[in-house]
Amino acid sequence: MTSPTNLRVGGMLVGYYRLCPRKAWLSMRGIWMEQESDTVALGRLLDQSSYDRADKHLTIEAVAPDGTALIGKIDRANLREGVLHETKKSRSCEESHIWQVRFYLWLLALNRNNGPDDTPIPGPGFRGQLDYPLLRRTETIILDEEHVAELAGTVAAIRDLATQATPPPRLAKRSFCKQCAYEELCYG
Repeated sequence: MTSPTNLRVGGMLVGYYRLCPRKAWLSMRGIWMEQESDTVALGRLLDQSSYDRADKHLTIEAVAPDGTALIGKIDRANLREGVLHETKKSRSCEESHIWQVRFYLWLLALNRNNGPDDTPIPGPGFRGQLDYPLLRRTETIILDEEHVAELAGTVAAIRDLATQATPPPRLAKRSFCKQCAYEELCYG
């Protein structure tokens, strides 16, 4: 079980939380359903085979303003061009994907520079990109001060979630639940 004192919030956990707090709570408790998921296996294969190895897998660590340890495992980066890439197989759950990329941009900002009020913001021109190779589509992601505030709030909420003894209630069944590796655990 993860406690707030040894909690490390990563991009995937932020994405889980934005999608479904129950999924985030279960994963913080070491309940991983993805190893049995064909959808996740396809995503891993896509990550391994889509882009040049030289640009892959950058890890960034930082500390949130509230002291929470943060870690990001970015699919690939082109730092010379100022682009962090996250590869996804489809646009389902796209909003959580966007927040995952914003989280990575925030980690970079926490390590790079601060704005006039000491708020971390990325430098000019730095951006994220969601890559959908199977769809032959990309989406540019930016981080602004409102996103930074929302990410700090999300990290605080995840920190609170880690202290809860019981999981949050199930969501009213949504379309993405059918594809979720945790669907049987929640609704089975």
